[in-house]
Amino acid sequence: MDELTEISKKYDTDKSKEHQYTKIYNKYFLKKKNQEIKLFEIGIGYPEDPKKGGGSLQMWRDYFPKGIIYGIDIVIKNLDLGERVKIYQGSQDNHQDLNKVVNDAGKFDIIIDDGSHFNNHQIKTFEHLFKFLNFGGYYVIEDTQTSYMLKYGGDGFYLKNKKTAVNYFKDFIDRINFREIENPYNKFKNDEFSSSITEIHFYHNLIIIKKDFNKEPSNLLTENQFKVKGKSAIGIRNILKQIKYFFHFLRSIINKFLDILKI
Repeated sequence: MDELTEISKKYDTDKSKEHQYTKIYNKYFLKKKNQEIKLFEIGIGYPEDPKKGGGSLQMWRDYFPKGIIYGIDIVIKNLDLGERVKIYQGSQDNHQDLNKVVNDAGKFDIIIDDGSHFNNHQIKTFEHLFKFLNFGGYYVIEDTQTSYMLKYGGDGFYLKNKKTAVNYFKDFIDRINFREIENPYNKFKNDEFSSSITEIHFYHNLIIIKKDFNKEPSNLLTENQFKVKGKSAIGIRNILKQIKYFFHFLRSIINKFLDILKI
């Protein structure tokens, strides 16, 4: 059994009891274990009792002996987990509440969303907090099974519903490969996330995103296009190529419209 799972069991957290998260986390976080990291977790647990919860915060505190651990919960928590654990009260759906933590901590090395599990909250929280994640850091969304559950804003019937967190983050596969998309109109070229995400990993009920400099060029395309080869009639052939790309662009709009009609 890995060390993180052992610590998780000590504090009776659901990250190893109901889920298999700690085995996965240990693979990604082990290299940061003895660094002076800052970890921010949304959701402290036991919403019915202000004196309960914080098991995962204690787990992170022990696993990262030089780390500072920040936690926020919508319920006021009267917990003393040591000087390296900072607890805040607030909603992940309120940017001002999240900014209270950001203003004290600066940037983080790991951010974990174990909050409300509502799909719109998972997406909006990511869009707000990702800029406060250090390069080389990880952003984690737990309990993504709610993408398939109606009461959380998920959809188990139309699995291409773009309003679910799982489908939202599927697009990041294309963002990572944005330079390989043969489409001069592609929407990810100037996207704020495309240049700063190098990995995304989907697990059972879990998504892990690596923030880093996405600089690798395409070995085939230039500015999302194939260069016109040869020396004759370059201008005309370039015009024809642009006409072809515009035709495919119009086709993509029609396909998107047809997808909407399927809902």
